[in-house]
Amino acid sequence: MGIQRSLRRLSRAEEGVSAVEFAVVAPAVVLLIFGIIELAMIMVVYNVMESATTLSSRLGKTGFVGEGITRQATLLASIEHRAGMLIEMDDITVTSKVYKQFDQINDPEPYTDANGNGSRDSGEAYTDINGNGQWDADMGTAGYGNAGDVVVYSVSYPWSIATPIMREFIGTNGDYTITTHAV
Repeated sequence: MGIQRSLRRLSRAEEGVSAVEFAVVAPAVVLLIFGIIELAMIMVVYNVMESATTLSSRLGKTGFVGEGITRQATLLASIEHRAGMLIEMDDITVTSKVYKQFDQINDPEPYTDANGNGSRDSGEAYTDINGNGQWDADMGTAGYGNAGDVVVYSVSYPWSIATPIMREFIGTNGDYTITTHAV
């Protein structure tokens, strides 16, 4: 009888319920908070990089080159000036593609679809717009262009996601590339 009475009394006891509930819920809440903070950090870095890319592309547009350095080094220095406190500059990738007009951006080089399947196959004739001797899915030419050219600048930065819940949410096994563009 004593054991049954003790078990009934224990089943009705409410002391410590809050502590048990907290122990169950707290890890999930803490991970969620860290995930939200990390997502906010990614958004801040993206916005700073977007601004830095836009402002730095203006340097590229004018053709300004810093004394004793290349055009790319001038662009990187401008990006570092604006975003360097948030990112590791050694991990930044800057590319630029030159087009003759806006409607060519991200378009493939023109080709003759001899078999009518909607894609270019080996042996089908094409126009080598960028002059590299092969057909390309994007007719842009690598470089910084000249007066009258349309140049698309792309700046990429790899971000390592530290929060496990964010890795699952984003689905990239911990790697996420922040990429911004400016025309």
